[in-house]
Amino acid sequence: MCGRFACSLCPNELRIQLRSNHIPVNDEWKEEEYFRPSYNVAPRSWIPVVRRAEGDNLILQTMKWGFIPSWAKTIPENQPINARDETLNVGSPVFDGAKSNGRCIVAADGFYEWKKLAGGKKIPHYTKRRDGKLMLFAALFDRADDVDGIEESQSIYTCAIVTTSPSKAFSFLHDRMPVILENGSFEVGKWLSAEPWSKDISKLMRPYDGDLDIYQVTDAVGPITGNSPDFVLPVDSLKGSISNFFKKSTSSLQTHASPKRHIDEVDKDNPVMRVKEQDMPPPFKKAMTYARDGAHKLSMKKDNTDSSHAVRKDGEKKITLYFKKQ
Repeated sequence: MCGRFACSLCPNELRIQLRSNHIPVNDEWKEEEYFRPSYNVAPRSWIPVVRRAEGDNLILQTMKWGFIPSWAKTIPENQPINARDETLNVGSPVFDGAKSNGRCIVAADGFYEWKKLAGGKKIPHYTKRRDGKLMLFAALFDRADDVDGIEESQSIYTCAIVTTSPSKAFSFLHDRMPVILENGSFEVGKWLSAEPWSKDISKLMRPYDGDLDIYQVTDAVGPITGNSPDFVLPVDSLKGSISNFFKKSTSSLQTHASPKRHIDEVDKDNPVMRVKEQDMPPPFKKAMTYARDGAHKLSMKKDNTDSSHAVRKDGEKKITLYFKKQ
């Protein structure tokens, strides 16, 4: 299924993205004032839809996500957010009218799905196109008039996203996925056309075979009231994650470690060490020689002192050798 997605682009950016992907939407955007970019779009939200208008022009329109058929006289408790491909092929009184007259596209950055683990725990994952382009979900819309609970003379446009079986890459996560149409392809034109429902159109409802990035994201995406760009980032990249902590720790150790240097190595960052001993004036040479000879004598004395403790009992030798072997 598809029960949560992201659409973070502002109206103008969304128009530009659609046009750059050969979907020539007009400047007109009906009910644009209801649209709010979000990283956490939930059912019953107002979402951006591309549909065919008069004269075969393509327009954007903000619609309610949760399908209400045109013949409804009251707002139903069940407002499906998805339309299964097999349901559309068999036929359904809820969607039959929209199959021919209400095919549309929902634009998104990507979508969320939760992987079920043993014990009932669910882990959120985010799916997006690997090339970074918009995701175009096949969808159906309808217009309901004179519905109780809606102001008189007002119409409400609602939609549902079409789902199908999962692709091979997506099957580890869920047994359903949205029908994703390829940007700028004949599929988009045919789905948005005025052609009546047919087998050719039905064939468009298939698993997406393009490259997808699918990864775990933060649990914070769960509550529908949350909204953050962090929701679409891999959980390992977020500040405070365990893996990110260890990455930073390793980086910190590498940054602060003191590399071993040869005594004659030129240190470009330290002006005191830029001159080698043979290039120093005589007074400095003498001081360096004295310091080195003194350090050598002190080291010899220490070695002699340590050697007095070198003899160990046989048992102690065995323990030392054991740890060396480990």
